[in-house]
Amino acid sequence: MQITIDTPYLTVQEFARRSGLSDRSIRREIEQGHYIIRPKVEGSKSAVLINMVHMAMEAADQAERMRQAGGNRSAQR
Repeated sequence: MQITIDTPYLTVQEFARRSGLSDRSIRREIEQGHYIIRPKVEGSKSAVLINMVHMAMEAADQAERMRQAGGNRSAQR
């Protein structure tokens, strides 16, 4: 399996545009630890950047687990 990403990090706004989720939903997921962000430098006002490499690795792991389990169970219903 090969997954290609076009950039290692995305701003919340760009991730929202691409995913169709609201900024608030994405920030909530970040607060809950579901989306990994680039560590911020203390005192910096830089943008929050979502780690797309981590998301791609997580997606690949999930796909592999599903493959080993015999496919997507919800699709079999």
